Order: sequence, then structure tokens, then C-alpha cells
Amino acid sequence: MKIYAINTTEKYRQNPLKINDSKNNNTVIGKIVDRQYNSGIPKNLSLIYFGSLIQPAKRLTKSDYLISAYIKEIGKARYLHGDRAVVDLSMGNPDLTPPEKAKQALKEKVNDLWSHRYNNPKGEGALFYAVENWMKTRFGVQINPRTEVMATSGSSDAVDHIFTAYANYGDKVLVPNPGYSLYDDLITRHDLKKVQFDLKPENGYLPDFSKMPDDAKILILNYPHNPTGSFAPKKVFEQAVEWAKKHKVLIIHDMDNSEVTHTGRKPAGIMQIPGAKEVAFQVHTMSKAQSMPGFRVAFTISDKENIDNLLNAKYLSGGSVYVPVQHAAIAALKDEEGFINKINKIYRGRKNTAIKWLNKLGSDAKPTDGTYYLWAKVPPEFTSDEFFKYVLHKSQVAFTPGTVFGTNGEGYVRIVMSADENTINKCFERIEKAGIRFDVPKSKLPLETQKEIASMADGSYSITPKEDRDFARYMETLAQRRIMLTQRLADKDSKFSKFIPQKDVNLPWNILKDGQSVYVQNVREGKPLFADVKDIPPFSDKSEYLTLANDIKNQWLKKSYPDADILPAYKSVTLYPDANYFTLRTEDGRLQAVANVEIQNNGEVWGRSLNTAPWNQGSEAEIRGCGKAVIARMVSFCLETGNKILKFATNKPENVKFYKNLGMVEDGTRNFNGEIHTVLKFVEDSMKTFLNKYQINLSF
Repeated sequence: MKIYAINTTEKYRQNPLKINDSKNNNTVIGKIVDRQYNSGIPKNLSLIYFGSLIQPAKRLTKSDYLISAYIKEIGKARYLHGDRAVVDLSMGNPDLTPPEKAKQALKEKVNDLWSHRYNNPKGEGALFYAVENWMKTRFGVQINPRTEVMATSGSSDAVDHIFTAYANYGDKVLVPNPGYSLYDDLITRHDLKKVQFDLKPENGYLPDFSKMPDDAKILILNYPHNPTGSFAPKKVFEQAVEWAKKHKVLIIHDMDNSEVTHTGRKPAGIMQIPGAKEVAFQVHTMSKAQSMPGFRVAFTISDKENIDNLLNAKYLSGGSVYVPVQHAAIAALKDEEGFINKINKIYRGRKNTAIKWLNKLGSDAKPTDGTYYLWAKVPPEFTSDEFFKYVLHKSQVAFTPGTVFGTNGEGYVRIVMSADENTINKCFERIEKAGIRFDVPKSKLPLETQKEIASMADGSYSITPKEDRDFARYMETLAQRRIMLTQRLADKDSKFSKFIPQKDVNLPWNILKDGQSVYVQNVREGKPLFADVKDIPPFSDKSEYLTLANDIKNQWLKKSYPDADILPAYKSVTLYPDANYFTLRTEDGRLQAVANVEIQNNGEVWGRSLNTAPWNQGSEAEIRGCGKAVIARMVSFCLETGNKILKFATNKPENVKFYKNLGMVEDGTRNFNGEIHTVLKFVEDSMKTFLNKYQINLSF
């Protein structure tokens, strides 16, 4: 294996990187490792691993990696502008949490011993009967639950196995243009031949079977359509079944967005057509309407012979859908809580909000029939890719370039309603503030803006990354704090000098800075939150301590939390000015955790009084990760001040386990108020190791 370092300042790193090896008439793939994970190399270089004695399969070079290319551009934007700054309206990744009954079914079934054994690759009978009832209610279609349905790990898994069951090397697969690009990658993986059929706006993005090649093995129909949101009427499926029977072509009707509708009108499915089971699969997933993409569960409908063939294909790869996940799917299909109506109301509101903004900014976009996507024309003279990058880097809002879905997607962007209305409003406010309109040709923009757009398009656009800008500013902040604390502590005991930031200390890039945001997890609502960590330096103004004291009184002590352990110092609201306090607050102003660092008379630095908010303790804790966040700041503080050892003490076994998991080691015992406590400590190396693990929680 060969390792090279190349300059990556002019053009942002792409991964995988294809290099032509003319000597051996071959294409080699280099895996790039970003500098932030390899701090031993200069900032303008990346490590690239090229070659191996074992060459990868050629199919890896056949995919154009369209999805990964635009995802990497979003990664570049996060790197340059800050991860928190970028709002992703590009990925079909629901932000809403799954139905409560589905989550409850999952939890209950996890405790069933039989859930953890190898299970039936075809799926559970209970799921099949739930699908039978759902198909009858939803489509008016009767299926045999024992023979005509099978569970898969998502809709893409179903398509993958159908290819295995029916397509031989080189067989043609008809895919829509525009259409979901994962079909292309699955075709590549199976060494099949992609043949596109055109979908045009003037025809409502519907197929024309008179122009369809008749020598294909498989035809993929995807309605409601990704990316345009169009429905196909029953007549189209009647034509499809007739055409498929005539030419002996298998149809996959991928209905991944079947239940997300704008007006309430439900789309048709191919199984509603008599005789469709002989020549078609209808695929449904829980990922979109039920907001369960991480569960990886779907089902497919066809006749017994087709399902048997699909099962045989699955036997070739092994695997099955986890039983508790199937029971979650059952609960979601029953929808006893009216979840589908709720989410459609939410998505309708988001679409209407986005459409108002689009129209205000010169777009003629209209709400789509189905899906939670909008399909909007880009401004005149822009390519889809240019406009995607322009909006991304100027306003930090990510759309999907239409060309990800094929050549017929040129001139459009897809906008996903994967953020709440407030966030969508903020996104379009940013776009408006950046001076971006949908009705202004590129040539009418200022020349400097046109040059900037060109640099974004060719990949040469670059600014100093947000984390580097933040780090430079923070070093200035530490210099100011050094001066301030030197003056403040001039007449204090010399031990307090350990609170002062060191002048020439070499800090790692991933320290948690005073004032920085981190990700924490609201486990009750199943969503991430931002929380800000903040220092109160020793001997600060009384108002700082008063604010903290009031938060403890009003938030922690006014209500009884029987399972909570609040330390005596906070119960009595006793704060010590000769300590450095660290607080963690979420955006709603709630105090989630607090701790302090004290300097002992022997000069040792101790972490003291670490307490998470009472609602974050016990089996029903609301927010996770708060204590770890405060410790990350305490560790960073020690590195800033040149203190190479940080000690903690506890008399609780669960705390000992927690501290050890962070990388601390035991360092004897100590008697506090007549009780023996276990002492644990960080040293400089373990502090840095801990920060390396914690860095995924940092927000820039």
C-alpha cells in the first residue's frame, strides 16, 4: 500500500478519488483521510491511500456516485461555514419521530427471548396479516398473507433482491429519467444495463409505453414520483400491466412515498390492476410516511411464484428483518393514533410555507401531489449543480441538484420538507438576504458574483474553515482572559495562578471552547439538541453567581424530583467564588448541568460538584450527554491552563464506571466528611484521547 500527501487547498477533497494509472492501463481508487483526523500533517495536505496487492472490483469505478458527490459538497459547506450553519433540505430523511405505538411495540418485543434468535427470512406471519388488512383497506386489494407478501430491509433491499431473482448479467433495466439514482447504483452492482425512459413535465412526468424499449427484463415505476411528487393514475398502471404481459417484462412499482399526500387524495398502486401480480411487485416502506428510515423495514406484494423467487434470492445473501422491527411496522400500519393524518398536516404546512417563499423569490413552483418534496426550476442560465452550490455556499441551505436524478432533472432542484416551518422560514430568509432569486438570469448578476459562482461550480471555491476561524478567535479570547485573570488574581493566593491560560500552550483543534455549542440528545422526543457550555471564571462579578443561583432555585429546586440526586451545595445554593464554574444550557435557557474546578492547597486540580439537572437523572431522563459535555469542557480548560492532571472523587459505583468509560483511572481513595470516596484522574494523554472521542459532539 502506498501513501501520498497532496495539496488540497485549491479543490476540495473528493472521496473516492479516481486516478488513471496509465502504466498499468487501470483506474486506481484513493481513499482520502481528512487532516482533522490526522493532526500530524500540514493543514493544506490530505493523506491518500493508494493501491493494494488486492485490486477492488471494476464495478466500483462504474458508478458515477452522484449522490455521494453532492453529499460531499454539503460536507464541504459544513467544513467551511460550520456544521450548525448548514440546513439540509436535500436528503429524503424525515425529521419527525416514528409513531408512539410503533416505538412501544419495538421496546416490548425487544424483551421477548424469541426475538433474538435467527428468524424467518421471509418475515413474520403477524406482519403479513397486518399487510393483508392494510392492502384491503388502503387499496381495496385482497392478497394471500401466507404466500403473496415478504418483508425486506427497506425498499432498496427489495429492489436489490428482485434484481438478484430475475436479472442476469447484461440484462436491461428500464429506469425513469428523472428518477431515484440508487436504482442506477443497484444496476451497476448487479452488472446490468441501465436504459432510461423519459419523463417530461408536459406529460405530467408519466411514461409513454409506445416509446418504451421492449427488450428489457425489468421496468421500474416510482409513483408517487421522486423527485417531482407526481401521481400516476390507474390508467397508467393498466397500460403498464398490458405492456409487461405482452413483452414479458417484470415491473417493480416502488411506492416509497405512498401515504404522503398534499391534498389527502391517495395515489393508485399497480396491484389494483387485475392480473398485475403475475408481472409486478408493489413495494412499500416504513421509511417516509411512518418516519422510520432507521428501522429498515419494508414489504413487497406479488403472486406466490414471484414471492418464492424473491425469497430464494434472499437466501443467497442471508439476513432478515429484526422481529421487534417487524412488530413496530405492524403498529405503524394499524395507525391507531392517526399518525398519517398528523404528518400530512405537518408536511402540508411546510410545503405551503416554502411555496409562498419560492413565489416571493420569483419561482413558479407549486405544491406537489404527493411526497414531501418540492420540484423547483433554477434561475435562467444556471445549471442545477451551479445553483445548488450557489445557494449552499451563499446561504448555507442545501437543496438537491436535479441532475442527481438524471439528465431530465437538469434545470431543477428538489427541496425536501425535512425541517419545521420556523426553520424553513429562516432558510428562505437567508436566501433572500443573500440576494438570490429564481427569476434573475445568471448573466444579470454582478460580475464578481458570477466569478464566485464559477469557482463554486468547479470546486475551487474556498474560505478559511469555520473551525479554524473559531480557533483563531478563541486563541485571542484566551489571550485576553490571561490578561484579565492575571490582574484579577494578583492579590490572591499563588495557587490560583493555575486558573490562568498558558501563553504558549499547544492546544488540539478539538478542545471544547468556552461558549461553544455541543450536541446533546433529547431521548424523550428522540431528537438532537444544541447546548452551550459557558465558564464562570473565579472571582467573577456577583451578577454571574446570582444568575446561576436563580436558575438552580427556579429550575431545579421549585419542583420535586424524587429520583434526582442534587448535591448539598446546590440544594443550599452555595457557590464558591474561588472556583471556576462550568454551565451547560440548552437553547430554551434551561440549565442542564453544572460543575466546577477547584485548586487544592497542594496545587492539585479537582473537578467538583458535577450535577446534571434533576430531569436528566434516573430511568426517565430527558436529555443525555450533559455530564459528558461539562467534563469535556473541564478537560479542555485543564489543557488551556497547562494543568496536566484532573482528579475527581465519588462514592457511587455507577459514577466510577462512568468516569472510567471516559478514560479516567483510579488513583486511590479519599475521605470526605467521614465517607470513603474513590479517586479517579485524567492525565494529559487521556484528556486528549477523551476529546478525540468526544469531538463528534462539537458544533461549529
